[in-house]
This record gives sequence, structure tokens and C-alpha cells, in this order.
Amino acid sequence: MTTPTIHTGPTDDTESVFDRACRLIETELGGRRLAPEPRTWLDELARTRRHKTALITAVWNNCFPSGVVEACRVVEAIYPYLGPDGRCTDAALTAAWNILEPDASTWPDQLQDQRRRFTSKCLNRALAEANTAVAAHG
Repeated sequence: MTTPTIHTGPTDDTESVFDRACRLIETELGGRRLAPEPRTWLDELARTRRHKTALITAVWNNCFPSGVVEACRVVEAIYPYLGPDGRCTDAALTAAWNILEPDASTWPDQLQDQRRRFTSKCLNRALAEANTAVAAHG
């Protein structure tokens, strides 16, 4: 038999699952909520657009694309492959790599590995910068 660690009164049925999870995290771990739950699909869309815009700027500044259009292409290619926590996955890196270095298959393996690691660092730096920009915006 397990006993609950949170001693609260009866739950409020109007509280969302998101709010209950946040309350649990705040109580158990002493954490704090970073952003409110999106109220409507339009709020979520605005948040996604804000993040993509920040990510395009960060890719432009960190990943050395040939232009803004290529930075946009990189963001559109990697976005579906980002992890649930907004981090770069191998699939996202491959998608970016295919756009940023299209002729890499003709390079020696050692150079490919070196440039792929460099691209991974640049992409992770861009994601961190974009996530920070969006979190600071609210």
C-alpha cells in the first residue's frame, strides 16, 4: 500500500491536467512553472511561430547558412524532428546537415565526421538561444 506524499484537500474538477502536474512539480520538487498552459490553439500557434522566428535568427547567427532562405529551410526541416524537450535529435541533425552541406558525401569520412560534429554544436547552440529568447518573451 502506498501513501500519497501531498496532503491536499479534495481536488477541483475544473483544474486542468497541466495545472495538476505543475502543482505536483511545485510541491514535490520545489520547481516553478515557466510558462502558462496555452489557452487556445491560437496561443499555441503564436508560441510556435515565435519559437520558429527565434530559431531562424539563431540558425542564421550560429550555423553559417548561405542566406536567410537557407536558414528558414533548415528550421522547417529540423522542426518536426526536435525532441519533446525542444532538443536536437539525430534526425534533426541529419535534416540540417542535408541542407547545410549538400555535397558532403564527396568528402573524406574524417572531414564529414568533423563537420557533422561542428554542425551539431552550432545547431544545439542555436536551439538554446531560441529557447532562451522565447522563454524570456513569456
